[in-house]
Amino acid sequence: MARILVIDLGTSWFKFALFDRSGRLCGLVRRATPVQRQQEGWMEIEAGDFDREIVAGVMALGNQCGGLADVEALGFATQTNSFVLLDDQDRPLGSIILWSDCRAADLGPEFEDLVCLPSLGPTTGIPSVTHQFALAKFLWLRRHAMETWERTRRVCLISDYLTLQWTGQHVTEVGTAALTALVDIHQNQWWPEALARVGLDPNWMARIVPAGTDLCPIGSDRAERSGLPAGCRFVVGCLDQYAGAIGVGNVKTGLVSETTGTVLATVRLAHGMACDLDRSVFQGPAPDAGDYWRMVFGDVSANCLQRYQESLPDRPSFDALTAEAAGVEAGADGLRLANGPARDAPEAVFRGWTSGHTRAHAVRCILEAVAEALRDQVEAISVGTAAEEVRSAGGAARSPLWLQIKADVLGLPVRATQCEEPTSLGAAVLAEAALSGATPAAVAEQWVRLGQLYEPDRRRQRRYDELRSNRIGSSQVPFQQ
Repeated sequence: MARILVIDLGTSWFKFALFDRSGRLCGLVRRATPVQRQQEGWMEIEAGDFDREIVAGVMALGNQCGGLADVEALGFATQTNSFVLLDDQDRPLGSIILWSDCRAADLGPEFEDLVCLPSLGPTTGIPSVTHQFALAKFLWLRRHAMETWERTRRVCLISDYLTLQWTGQHVTEVGTAALTALVDIHQNQWWPEALARVGLDPNWMARIVPAGTDLCPIGSDRAERSGLPAGCRFVVGCLDQYAGAIGVGNVKTGLVSETTGTVLATVRLAHGMACDLDRSVFQGPAPDAGDYWRMVFGDVSANCLQRYQESLPDRPSFDALTAEAAGVEAGADGLRLANGPARDAPEAVFRGWTSGHTRAHAVRCILEAVAEALRDQVEAISVGTAAEEVRSAGGAARSPLWLQIKADVLGLPVRATQCEEPTSLGAAVLAEAALSGATPAAVAEQWVRLGQLYEPDRRRQRRYDELRSNRIGSSQVPFQQ
């Protein structure tokens, strides 16, 4: 039976997933991302550790699944803005610097000049950049590690480095590269003005290709080390958020997908690039020419519930907490989420806390606040065409109560999917499309298996609309993204 292997290069975990050619998950291995913190605020992966973890993860998956001799393609889903610099022999000049690394937080005028470029948004689809973008660390390295910078001959995003190791080719996927704010997404090429301002030689940059490109067979040395067959094709994957969208079937313009995890992220497919969107909206190239992903991130997410759960002395399970919250009416008896760490007293974390409020009210309030943040995101990416349905992923998609609250707050049908690894599934869809000659949308229609549909309850929807109007009218917000 032919199968497809996907490597998900996540921030906290590297995942290794095996799918059959009908899209069913056959095996899964998780390995903690080997992050090092050499200094305060630094987040790195030693290049040798990266290589060893990837090979070990693939081998562990093979041991779990009875070998990998029938794997026809290897693909990936990836974070971005994590990178490594290489010398003229393709040797790493240091560790992989992760997007979450904060060493560039105090950059001055050089960074401000780039951030304020009027053409940045229209050219790159990136509304604004922060010190967590790779370009900020490039500026930092030019200033603080000049010897390393002068020896640099290649720049590899983390997935580019994986590709180089497994194929010998210096290639990057367009959507992943685009989120660096260094790509002209109208031309799908590196943007010369941005490269010049950062000090990057165009010859250092990887060749840009579309997601789902069937690149070549994997290298013989990697095949031998990992247990994969020598004929296994390497298919270029994509950004993890875009892979997650594909993996829940968000492959046509009426759908929206959301992930409620460490962050809240919402993605939508659109025909053409828009110029009238909110400044929170990122736009990037989608698999079909002329289509673009719209994406919004926010910090009001499942992390709020996790912090609250960790503040409780008995550390109840999430299922236990949501079961308690199910008994509380919509609106949580006037309770609203404020800005404050969960370790503070309830009065500091929640607005309107009284002696009559309980833990169940607090949890209901958090679930509703995240749903309200989701509504803001859906509205931001739906300018021009209303959303018809929302597909949910992330740990929160396993909560029927949370799915129902989202449907009620949004006034839209919401559903999860059956595969618990939709990001890996999305990358597998791209690989299958490359192998079979079908479109990713056609494969997704066949492979994505849907869960229960949660329709809005009109009574609760009216209640949430009323609460929202009152908050907007009084210039109060229940949270800050």
